[in-house]
Amino acid sequence: MNELAQAPPGPYALPISFTCAQVPKDFNVGSQVWVWMGSDNNKGVATDWTQGIRALARCQAKTLIASKKFKIVLDEVLILPRTIEKSELLSFSPATYARDLSEAAIVGLNNYASQVVQMLTDKEFATVAAIIAELLPDVQEDILQRVAGADSIDLLNSDGHATALKKTDTLTSQISNDDPILNLASQLLGDGWGGILLTGAPGTGKSFYAREIGIKLTGGDRRRMREVQFHPSYQYEDFVEGYVPDGKQGFRLVDKHMLEMAEIARNEKGPVVLVIDEFSRTDPARVLGETMTYMESSLRDKDFYLPSGRRVQIPRNLVFLATMNPDDRSVDEIDAAMDRRWAKIALSPDVKKLRDFLILNGSPSAMLGPAIDFFNGLQKYLEIGHAFFRTVKDPEGLTRLWNSQLQYIIKKRFRFDPDTQHEIEALWVACEAQIKLISQPASPAGTGPAGSVGPIETESTVGGADPNGPTGPVTPK
Repeated sequence: MNELAQAPPGPYALPISFTCAQVPKDFNVGSQVWVWMGSDNNKGVATDWTQGIRALARCQAKTLIASKKFKIVLDEVLILPRTIEKSELLSFSPATYARDLSEAAIVGLNNYASQVVQMLTDKEFATVAAIIAELLPDVQEDILQRVAGADSIDLLNSDGHATALKKTDTLTSQISNDDPILNLASQLLGDGWGGILLTGAPGTGKSFYAREIGIKLTGGDRRRMREVQFHPSYQYEDFVEGYVPDGKQGFRLVDKHMLEMAEIARNEKGPVVLVIDEFSRTDPARVLGETMTYMESSLRDKDFYLPSGRRVQIPRNLVFLATMNPDDRSVDEIDAAMDRRWAKIALSPDVKKLRDFLILNGSPSAMLGPAIDFFNGLQKYLEIGHAFFRTVKDPEGLTRLWNSQLQYIIKKRFRFDPDTQHEIEALWVACEAQIKLISQPASPAGTGPAGSVGPIETESTVGGADPNGPTGPVTPK
């Protein structure tokens, strides 16, 4: 029982067999089965495992081996990501439970029968499937494909009204198929790199591109893509495998993100993507552990052992995408062995994307020149990404960006260099002086200051880019 409790989620390679008496006549080869992990003592004593539904399976064989004693073999076993307790079926939708499951075998309110095999009606079986599909979206598609009628079950909300089963939405990418960053990433994966690391200053679109590339590679299938974020307290036990309280008497070993996605990849033909944001905010070598070695293309699909003694593999179709700010202090601590396993794609501040943001937001055309000149001027001192300007739509918005964010970045970066601070502040003062004129009404002819002719439009420094409309995709971070 413990072996089944600790089995990794996904299709189970081995059949499950057991012997029992009092097998219902209607239970035959081909019958679908919810595998319930109950008590092994029949006296209500606590178990080392969580009691509840652990897997979905099919009866492969039913053999009479003695008087009223049968050997049952189950195949096509799908291990759930976690055990579903009876209380979850009730609390998820009390109205649905009362309608369909309150009198059901095992999962019902007053079921105390001790038979190993108990029967559910087709409606009860499908209702259990519908609820579990909602509780565990990672296996929703598998469950709905295996259990007939599950996708037509109306789950009742708190008001008792029927709601259709919410199937997992497909993600839609915001980049085109000919996007140069997407194409470069695809080429690098084709070259056999173990993973791709998107590097660049804050605001250059690293997280945006990691997610968009993942969506493109998986066709928008949420089940085949997962996003995690590293942070200083992130550990191997958070990423590969670790022990968690079992809610009873101790701890149980469970798969974490890498092993869960590896199991999904093992049963998929197309790419399965694990996105790691803020890769350098922890010690990647410590967190990845054996993954660092076996993510290499030459070692994919090769058996290796985890500290727990389990033997696992990293499938070839599991794609690792990560993001990193090269200016993070922890970057210097990434060792050469880790560094060489990742192909790097550098993302830089892009004045064209900045211009696209401003135009898409409806910014006054006279504002484009001063804003772009200010942006280009900043890059001479430090890299400031275009995504900082993503929501700017007027002079007031640009002023708020400076007052609430940019000036603090400048002061922090150059806190020991007041001369550079003053030079950058002078850039902003010049920009601010020009954009203020845009917000002021033009003076009637002959009544304004000498030489005043209304709003000033400064020529952009982007080399003749058309100021009338965006020329490419908008890519916020």
